Order: sequence, then structure tokens, then C-alpha cells
Amino acid sequence: MDAFLNPPCAPGDAAIELAAPGTRHHALLTSNEPPDSSEITFMQSVISKTDDRLAYLDDEISRLENTLQRLKEERSSLCSYHMRNKAILSPLRRMPAEILGEIFGWTLPSTQAELNRLRFDIADSPWVLTRVSGRWRAISLSSPSLWSRLVVDYQTDDLSSSYPLSIAQAQIQHARNLKIHFYGSEKADSLPQIEMFQLLLQHSSRWEELSLGLTSKIVPFLPALRNRLPSLRRLWVCWDAPESQTEVESIDCFESASSLVDFGIHNEFSFIPTPPPAHQLTRYHLDAPWEEHKRILELAHNLVEVDITADFYDASSHWPDVDKTYDLPYLRRLYVSGPQVLDYLRSPSLETLTLRVHQSTTVDEILLSLQPFLDRSTCSLWRISFRGFPDAHKTPEILRKLSSITELGIVVDNQEASEGINLLMSSLTVSQVPGSTVVAPQLRRLFFACEDETFIDYRIYLEMLKSRWRVKNCALDRATLAIEDGPGPDSETLHSLEDSLSAGLGPFGGRGRRGPQ
Repeated sequence: MDAFLNPPCAPGDAAIELAAPGTRHHALLTSNEPPDSSEITFMQSVISKTDDRLAYLDDEISRLENTLQRLKEERSSLCSYHMRNKAILSPLRRMPAEILGEIFGWTLPSTQAELNRLRFDIADSPWVLTRVSGRWRAISLSSPSLWSRLVVDYQTDDLSSSYPLSIAQAQIQHARNLKIHFYGSEKADSLPQIEMFQLLLQHSSRWEELSLGLTSKIVPFLPALRNRLPSLRRLWVCWDAPESQTEVESIDCFESASSLVDFGIHNEFSFIPTPPPAHQLTRYHLDAPWEEHKRILELAHNLVEVDITADFYDASSHWPDVDKTYDLPYLRRLYVSGPQVLDYLRSPSLETLTLRVHQSTTVDEILLSLQPFLDRSTCSLWRISFRGFPDAHKTPEILRKLSSITELGIVVDNQEASEGINLLMSSLTVSQVPGSTVVAPQLRRLFFACEDETFIDYRIYLEMLKSRWRVKNCALDRATLAIEDGPGPDSETLHSLEDSLSAGLGPFGGRGRRGPQ
């Protein structure tokens, strides 16, 4: 290009010619030579012309930039107007309020997710639903179920992030029945905890569920609940710390809850008597002396699920003689902290049984109570689980004697017990030697879990799955491995596990606060 030419819109502006190679002007541009006195006037003329041209170009660029900005603003405004007009035709706008309300229900975070979050956020559901449109706000505020669950957790390092009292008041106003999850903390400031619990107490007649983490500052308010829980159906109580139980002799405010059917008390530190309305329970979870369980079982004939953890007794003492067998005709799921509990029960409808196995518990001890219990109950037991220390050599013996068992679960909570899982998986692995005996070929489901850091040998696990998968007379069609923390499988093993999954076997589960949620 030899010159910068003026556009047609700028008549009168002289064209600016570039210095041609070989000219004196070009030589001055490409070197550091000083101009002669006769050349200075020429150079001043060139500079004057380029100043004029640059001024013109700057004005033109500014004009075009203003035009571009105006067009962008017009486009943005028109685009918004266009989208609002399209929204008029949206099927969502014509969706019945009942269906939209049902969809809103699926946006609620789980209880565990609310417990895990570090602070209250107004951008979470259901609050965020009130800020989308007037219709969404009206539907969400008129859907009491969206507001029924209130999770307040003071076991956090930053109390300022806890549920604001004003927000809790507003949520309670929008709800009909309340599902309360309140966890106090001895380490945190007690004043906001007390204020929040007093607010909740004012609405105790609307409590449908209560999950309560008690502290020494909250316990004195519990007597006010007596005869004020007509709607409470589900209860879970635990203690924040040993000092939470100081000077607490008993809690007797829940026995008058006329609708309570699901009752759970976790006495982690020491036993505090908390009598329930036993005659109406369908489910209970309790760690207490055996005598306390007997008082409940005497009346609780409608139980469907029960966790009998018989703790807080002298381990050196013997279990009392079986003076009575408690009939639980509707019981389907049973957890016991020791096989001796089975000596006192008869459960003809039982389907699943979980036994706590201590390191000192022998298989003979288990069978000594388990076999008579099954004979006495004549139940169709199809799932058995062991929690604690699996005996790798004796557990298969139990499975051989109980041919009705099609599901086996093993849950451990420490490294030593984890090693037992590896040995047990080896014993369940089918040998490739022709004529080898298959242990419990009727097993259709296997579940292995480590609550704390796991030391599972994934290669042993994989080999067990493959060996049972390829044998024709093995019924295995699903296996789950749930780990809380610790090393995962290497890439090669993980790839093989995924291949097993794609082949139709579900071998690998997920990674897993308090009580039943």
C-alpha cells in the first residue's frame, strides 16, 4: 500500500503518501541521520498532515465506538424483551401449581447435605424459589412441605454461620408440620442455642420428627415438652459430650407422645433412662442395660424393626437366665449387640438379622444362640450381617448351616477387623481346582463396608467376584463395597472392577452423622 487515502466522507483532506524506498525521506526514516536545514520544512509539513489525519481518525473511531455501544445496548435490551416474550409461551408457565410444587420438593437438599454445609445460604432451596418470580414465590410459600424440615447445627467453628433466628421464625410460619434437626454444642456460645431451642419449643405441638443433639444447657428445657408432642412420630436423641449428661438422672418427656412410633436414643457416654411409649412403637434403637430393653419388649408387640444394643453392664457378669421369651410377631429387621439377646426372642416374621461380633466372640457362641432362635421362630431369614470382627474361617460355617441366607453383609470399623474382611473374601473365593467345594453358592448379594479408614485388598475382592461370577452354580448377581476413607484401588484393579460392572455385576459401592437421617 503506497498511501493512506482519505475516505469519500472526508473531502478536502489531502492524501498522505508513504515515503518511497530510495528517497531521501525514506533514508531519514530508516536511519539516525539528521535532516538538512532544507529538509526540516518538508518534515514539518508531513507531521502537520499526519496530525490532521490522526485527529480525523480518532474522531471517526470515537463515533463508531459510540455507535457500536449504542447498538450493543439496543441488542441487549431487545434480547431481554425477546426472551420475556418467549417466556409467555413457555410450558412451565402453563404447568399446574400442584405439579410445580412437586418439582420444587425435589430441589430440597438432603438432611445430610444440610448438616455438611458450613453456613446458611439464602441461595439454597427452598428460599431461592421465592426469588424467581411472583408465581414461584406464591407456590413455594403455599407449599408447607417445602418448609417443614429445619436443620440447625451449632457444631461448627463459626457460630455466625448458623441458622439465623429470624430466618427460622419465617420458615416455621410457612410450614405446617415440622421436622426438627437440632444439634447443640458444649463448646459453642450457649445463648443463641437456647434462643433457638426456645423458639422451637413454642411450636412443639407441630413437631413430626425430632433429631436432637443434647447439651447441659438444653436439657433443663425438656420438661416443658411433656404432654406437648401430639404429632411427634419419629425421635432420635444423642448427646454432644460426656459433660452434657452432668446431673441428668432421666428424661421423661417423651413417654406422653401419643403418636410416637419410631424411637431412638444413642447413649454414647453413659445410660440416661428415657422411657418411650413402648406399646405403640414399630421401631426403636437404644443402647441401654438389658433390663431396660426387657421393659420395652414386654409391651412393644408391634415392632417391625429394632436395634437392641445391651450396653452399660459389667462385662464379667453372666447374662440372666432366660425366664421369658418375648414374642415379636411383626418384627422383620433385627440388630443385636450380642448373640445372647436372641435367647430371649421369638420373631416368626424376621427377614434380616445383624449381629455385633466382638473380637472375643466365637462362632460356637453365635450358633449356640442363633440356631435355637431360628428353630423357635421358624422365620424365613434371608439376610444376615456381621458388624465388627468377621471370623474368616468360621463365618462360612454359619452360611453352610443357614441355607436360606441369600445376602451377606460385613461391616467393620477398624484396621484389625478390616484384615478379617480380606481373609473372609479369600475363603469365599471359588478355587479353580476341579471338584472344589463352593462356599454358600446360594448367596445372591454381598455387602462389605469399612466405616473408618479401609485396608481392603481390592485384588482379593476382585478375584472373589470373578470366581463366583464364572461358576455356574453360584447365584451372585450383586456385590457392594462401601468405604469411608483410605486408599482406593489402583488403576488396573479399578478398570477390572468397571469391566465387572459392565458385565452385569455391581461390585463397587460409594463412599459414605449422627443417627438415622
